Amino acid sequence: MDTELLTLDELTERTGVSARNVRFYASRGLVPAPVRRGRSGYYGPDHIARLELVRELQGHGFTLSAIEKYVERIPATATPSDIARHLSLLAPVTGDRDVDVSGDLSGMGISPDAAQAVAEVYAAHGRQVAEELSEIVRTKVWPQFREAGYTAEQLREFIHRLKPLTIAGLVTAYEQAIDESHAAYERKQPGEAPPT
Repeated sequence: MDTELLTLDELTERTGVSARNVRFYASRGLVPAPVRRGRSGYYGPDHIARLELVRELQGHGFTLSAIEKYVERIPATATPSDIARHLSLLAPVTGDRDVDVSGDLSGMGISPDAAQAVAEVYAAHGRQVAEELSEIVRTKVWPQFREAGYTAEQLREFIHRLKPLTIAGLVTAYEQAIDESHAAYERKQPGEAPPT
């Protein structure tokens, strides 16, 4: 582990995050405190991974408060690989519409039929979430905005900022559902097929 440790200067050079911001993020619990060796503080892969996640969330328009809430849900014991998974789940927010769920799953050895079924589930639930959120915006948010004197452009900006929060909310809900599914499976009799 010691061979992977970086000084603060090395960390800022590696990540592009200023020393001031590293300290600030540590004070807010977004990244762990440095590892102490005598009077010096050092940073490892976990710090790098968490700083990358914070920068990615900021890039998607998350406020500091939203970032704190997102990071709070990541266990302190999460490995850099675990954090990288969170980064990969944020990929849809980047605007890359060329994600090929069915093709990517097929490349992982999943049958084309199963891969297509998964893609259809994502598409159906994505449409459902979009429709339900659009209805809430239309019936509850826009009247409030209009009464406060906001413009349609300000509503569009709100919707744009809602997208990363929607992704974070869906990721969290999915992870909780998977955890609950696995816990329920472990309580069942041996020999039953595992849940998805």
